[in-house]
Amino acid sequence: MTQNLPRFPPRPTDTAPLYPADELQKLQSIMDNRQGQPMPAPPPAPPRKTTWVGKALALVGVAVVSGFVWWVLQPSDPVDQPISQPQKTAGEFEFTTVAQLPEPVKDSDCAAHAGGQTQTFLKSTPCLQLTRAFYTAKLPDGRVVYSSVSVVKMRTADEARQLRELTQKDGTGNVKDLVLDKAISVPPLTTLANGGYASEQRDQEVVIVESDSPVKGADALAHNKEMKKVSADAIRLASSFPTS
Repeated sequence: MTQNLPRFPPRPTDTAPLYPADELQKLQSIMDNRQGQPMPAPPPAPPRKTTWVGKALALVGVAVVSGFVWWVLQPSDPVDQPISQPQKTAGEFEFTTVAQLPEPVKDSDCAAHAGGQTQTFLKSTPCLQLTRAFYTAKLPDGRVVYSSVSVVKMRTADEARQLRELTQKDGTGNVKDLVLDKAISVPPLTTLANGGYASEQRDQEVVIVESDSPVKGADALAHNKEMKKVSADAIRLASSFPTS
């Protein structure tokens, strides 16, 4: 029996193909270089897109938190408790105009509507304008009081001061009230000068008020004091007079 024994040297077809030595060295070098380098980081994930639903939920959350903070900071007073408002008071007395003279009357000749030393002063120191109005008011006991409000506009504040100081003195005359000047008739009164007087200077202007009532009390001094109180309150009415 014949045995097939290997032959030496072996033939190329008897072994697996071999890489040349230089190729193996290149491959080994590549592998060594890769082992020394860190693995590349994975690419970042794409950003998530915020939808309109997410935005709406975020806004709702902010509103809820804000509402809670507002509620916590509110005072503990009852909801139905009324809030006090500042009250505007017009004055102590309520004044109304009369049908005989519903609007103020004007005149540029103040001396013609004055008497005594006041007339003399206004002749030498003419005014720019005289404005007068007439009002009624009621006392707490129901008595009616009549008030004549005069505004004398002078050329300067100093002239206005002189006029006011003159009218404050007794026996020096005054700007005539509308009853004395016969522009208003309120019998049995023929003048308001016997009641109560009040005045005030406003720069170039002097406000003069005289008030009286046909029904007088038993005490003349008390009556005069009461009429002065009405006149002092009526000074504010001059602020509503037309400026021209």
